[in-house]
Amino acid sequence: MELYLIGVIIAISALYIKTYIQEKAKIDALKSENKKLIDQTEKIKSKYSKELEELKKEHQLEISKRRYKYESKRDQYVSFFQFLDQFTKDNTTKSQEKMALIINDFMTNFLNTQEHEHQMKAITTMSNEMQKLTFEANKDLIRVKQETNTIRLIASEKVIQKLDMLNLAFDKTLADSNKTLNDLPSLIMNGDDHSINQNQKQLEESGKLVKKYNDELIALMREELDEI
Repeated sequence: MELYLIGVIIAISALYIKTYIQEKAKIDALKSENKKLIDQTEKIKSKYSKELEELKKEHQLEISKRRYKYESKRDQYVSFFQFLDQFTKDNTTKSQEKMALIINDFMTNFLNTQEHEHQMKAITTMSNEMQKLTFEANKDLIRVKQETNTIRLIASEKVIQKLDMLNLAFDKTLADSNKTLNDLPSLIMNGDDHSINQNQKQLEESGKLVKKYNDELIALMREELDEI
């Protein structure tokens, strides 16, 4: 009987030990699997954290690039129009003042003499002064075109096309201005007020065209800056 009990106890103990070992193996396997899952999760989190940081850096870099591009282009556009405004003001004021002085001198010298030689001298002097004005206007126009060439390096195709139209309008204005200046001595001498007025009207129309393209160019540049 005792041997039977001992056998039963041993059998139960063996079964318990076997069960314990099996369960422990399962638990160890689960722990190992859980550790793998945790490690894998951490790796995935680390990977996506790095990718997120990279995306943030790329986004910040893109924003910085766009900000630099915007500010750089804006500064160059503003500088160009400040130059253009100053050029227009200075050129208009200077031309009007010099023109008034030339005409006053001509009228004084021409009308205060009856001698043909002195009258011809007054006409020649006026023509020479008009040529100087024309030469100065040509130099100023070259400066404007140099400035527009700088803008072409950063501008869109639409802006470049409008710059071309503005340059053509400047050329037309200069041509009309030169004609007005060159015609003026003989027109004044002949008292041809009608032709003087016609030349002046043509010059004003050319000036309006310059302003039109100038305003359209500003609108295009603003639109281009908004798209950056």
